[in-house]
This record gives sequence, C-alpha cells and structure tokens, in this order.
Amino acid sequence: MSKIFKSISAPLAIALVATPALAAEPVGRASPTVEDLKVEINQLTAEVEELKKGDSPFTVNGYYRLQATSETQNLAARGEEFGAPSDSSNAFVDQRLRAKITGDLNDNVSLVWYGEFDSPWGERGSCYGDDVDDDTPADNCGKLSADGVGVETKNAYAELKVPNSDWKVRAGIQGYGFGKYESFVTNDDMNGISFAGNVGMATLTGGWFKWEENDRDSADDVDFYMLSAELHPSEVFHYGLTGAQISNSSPDALNGTAARTDDNYFGAYADFTYNKMAYSGSVLYKKSSGRDSDATDGDTYMLNLYAQRHWGNASLKIHGIYIPADDSSNGADRFAANQSGWELNSSNLQIFGTDYYYNNGAQGARSVKDAAYQGYGLMGLMVSGDQELSNDYYLKYGTGYFRVADDAPDSAAQANGSTLGTEVAAQVGKKFAGLYDISLRGSYGFMGDFYGDDPEDTYKVVAMVNISY
Repeated sequence: MSKIFKSISAPLAIALVATPALAAEPVGRASPTVEDLKVEINQLTAEVEELKKGDSPFTVNGYYRLQATSETQNLAARGEEFGAPSDSSNAFVDQRLRAKITGDLNDNVSLVWYGEFDSPWGERGSCYGDDVDDDTPADNCGKLSADGVGVETKNAYAELKVPNSDWKVRAGIQGYGFGKYESFVTNDDMNGISFAGNVGMATLTGGWFKWEENDRDSADDVDFYMLSAELHPSEVFHYGLTGAQISNSSPDALNGTAARTDDNYFGAYADFTYNKMAYSGSVLYKKSSGRDSDATDGDTYMLNLYAQRHWGNASLKIHGIYIPADDSSNGADRFAANQSGWELNSSNLQIFGTDYYYNNGAQGARSVKDAAYQGYGLMGLMVSGDQELSNDYYLKYGTGYFRVADDAPDSAAQANGSTLGTEVAAQVGKKFAGLYDISLRGSYGFMGDFYGDDPEDTYKVVAMVNISY
C-alpha cells in the first residue's frame, strides 16, 4: 500500500495546487483570498460569454485538460500489448488543448476546423517529424524550450444544409462512429461525405469515407460505407437499423483482417422508457467475405443490454455484453481491431473499459483487447452511476466483472483461466463557474486467472483539471 500512496502523491499535488495556480497573483503581492478567486473566476466567465455574443460568424469552443496520472506499469498505452505483471508504476503529467472553430457563413453553409495540441510534460507530444528518434527541441513540444509545429487537425469540413428542408451534407474530415454499439467497428476522424435527414418518421444518416487511397486504384483502397435508419413510433420507443461495409482491397489491411476482404455489418437497436426507467439493447452482426479466396470468410456478433434508472440528480445503469469465442480454423469468427479505441466507454471504467478522459496514458479497454479481439470472446456485467451533489460537487462510479466466453477456442492458445477480473472505479470532482472542474478519479483492477496463476492487480489514479469553453 505504501507504494500506491507514494505513486499517487503527484496526482494529489496537482489537484490541490491547480485551483489557486489558475488565479495566481503577481510576485510580491499577498496570496489571493477565496473572494479574490471568486472575482477572477466571475470575470473570466463574463469575458468568455462576451466573446460568444460577438457579431463575427465564427465561434470558438473546446477544452483544456491537464492530468497527473499514476498507473501500474503493465497497463499498456493504446496500440500496445498488455505487459508482463509488475508492481512498479508510471507517473506523469500531460495536457491537451482542443479548439473547435465554427463559421456559420449563412443559414445554409458552415465551415468547421477542430484542432488539438498535446504536450506531455518533459516528453515528446504532438511535435515530432518523420524521424521519431530525433530529439531536437523543435521536435519535442513537451520538453525544454517547448517549441515546434505540433497542432493536429482532428476535423476540417464544410456542412451544407439543403434550403427549406431538414437535410444536411457534410464533406471533409469528420468524426464518425458506432455509438449505439459501444463504439466497436469504428469511432474515429475520417475523410469522406456524410448526410442526415428525415423521410417520414425515419431519420436517415450515412456516408462514404476513404480510409486509405494508396495508388488511386480501386484495387488497393480501403473504403467505409455506412447507412442507418432510426424510427420513432412513439415518444417512449424508438429503434434503428444499421448497415455498414469496410471494403478492403489494401495489401496492408487497416481493419485487422487479411487483404482484399469485405467486412459487412448489420445491426439493430431499440430504446424504451417507462416512468423513470430506460431499457435499451443492440445486436451487431459481422460477416467477413474474402474476395480472392475464402481464407478470411467468417462471422460473429455482439449483444448489449442496458437498464437505467433516473431519479433527481442521479442515475444508475446496468450493462451486459456478450461476444462469442472464435472457434473457426482460420481465426475469422471474431471482431478485429478497427479504427476505434473507444470501446466500452460508457460505464466510468478505466482498466477493463475505456477511460473516457484519456489523453496520452493507458486508454484501458483491456477486456476488449485481451479477450474479444484475440478470439476468446467476452462476457461482462457492469454497474455505473452519476450523482450531482450540493455546491456543484459530483460523483461518478462504476464496477464491472469480465470473463472470456471460452478459454480454449480453436483459433487461439489455451488461456490460463476464464476470469479476466473485476474493476472498481470512482471519480469525485467540483465544477467552478460553469467553465472548469477539478476531479480525482481512480480504478483498481483485481486481475483474474486469465492472466496467470497469481497475477498482479492493477490500478490507475488521475488528478484532472478540465476547462470547457
């Protein structure tokens, strides 16, 4: 326990110091009082609101997020493999600034640019060139001198609203995802064209996106197609149908399958509310079809069920997920890692689910990366909630139990056991002036026998200052 307390000292220090630091007085003056802090916060709030009222057709919004993190060393970052058990920890501070500039040129035409600047303190951030081993100051915006070209473009698109209708078309780099299916398949920024509009009582959304162009030959491209229809028979019930295809002709497959494979997705979801209870569920079916051979043919599905209760300023949600194991001989009866990274982000978890506030550390989703994507399948039961407290304090919490559907599928090696583990998580924070909040969140993972006979437990603790504007 002493190691854990020592490792979280930096996050706790950031949480305690951050508030007065934002309103620090010049050197030589007395420390600001609570009233001085309130005056400066109110002044900042008034200035931001005044900017929003300007006559310019352009508006700016976004957030600044500073995080001090301590986490078990074997919690790998996004895209890395789960490391060997270790009782040592990583401790670091990083920050992210995002800005969205929207230009409403008239009632029918808008332009949007959404950018990001990442700067882990003392480390390489958004600023780096083709040579990642180049340690010159200009290429390391988080290191000493802190200069360099480091702004990332997340979105850049034009949105056109069809006059005298509710239809709109968006062209350019934009975010698109499978939110109704726990962000499996995709949830990322991508170049393409999307549309949305109503036909009768159905809302249609869809688009075509280019994931990889290669030599501008359709024989080596990766394209993503999407179409969804949502219907609202009544105020308390609505349902939707989803169809999508990843047409992969690239030699280097982006979606985790062999080259020249079409992945077809068919999904359905429904939401029903009664009094203060909300029920919802979704099923997503995947059918892979090899174009050159049947070596990549396969199919699988995923089931999500939810029940949520609202009362006052609180909510409680129960979520169950099931993905079958891959018992095929070719390893194609599974969900493969796509352009996502946000799977299972709605249950306030950070280890087995995705950390919703992730900047640059471990993103989580171990249950997905270690089990579902490796062919073992996944079974999980999560309970999460949100509670608004007095004086703008809030509490978020979550817990989940996860196991594999089969610890010895035909397509994967025999695992040590079936239990992935149990996670408990909580976040407590306070909002100030409607602009920013300070919070401390943490998760503890009781690792199961899937990871070995006596695996080391894992944890993640984060002190965060989040400023929205």
